[in-house]
Amino acid sequence: MVKYKKKNFLIILIAPSGGGKSTIGKIIHSANEKIEYSISYTTRKARGTEVNGRDYFFVSEDEFKKRADEGDFIEYAYVHGNWYGTSKSFIQDRIINGNHILLDIDVQGAMKIIGSGINSITVFILPPNEKILKQRLVDRGTDSPEIISARLKNAKAEIKEIRNFQYLVINDNLNKAIAEVENIIRVEENKVSRYEKIYSTFYEENTC
Repeated sequence: MVKYKKKNFLIILIAPSGGGKSTIGKIIHSANEKIEYSISYTTRKARGTEVNGRDYFFVSEDEFKKRADEGDFIEYAYVHGNWYGTSKSFIQDRIINGNHILLDIDVQGAMKIIGSGINSITVFILPPNEKILKQRLVDRGTDSPEIISARLKNAKAEIKEIRNFQYLVINDNLNKAIAEVENIIRVEENKVSRYEKIYSTFYEENTC
């Protein structure tokens, strides 16, 4: 079977805190060999079963600032009392070596990555309404009432930015939301612009 070569890309899942972007991203990653999860750096402490090097690279504030000064972050931000950053070298290396990269991030970070010129698609994950978002934050059991209140306030500003992104998935049913994101990825993979050397591959020309 003739194999057509396609360009890999960065898949950016955006949502307010508690919107489900991390859950959706991890399930899609685990079910797709060609999709690798982007591992961000953070100065916050690991939660629950989180593991360093799998969920995040958990680093000290000094190490984080050193990496920022060296220009290794496409974007970084101070969010809810901690630093978070996305490594440019990590993403570029994985894309070049044959995988899509999947990244879940907030609106502020997504806007900076879009401006970096990296080949990417953007999908906003939105809970059905504010009441459900609040309940999900409460059920998560990781934040104080004060932090939950701050997250809900930030969500209002973030949701106003939805039209800056390409796709919208309503996360009312988790399985349905996952299927919709996977369909978006398949559509993007089949855009003509993703293919390399279509003509020469079709005619089996030697392009070496």
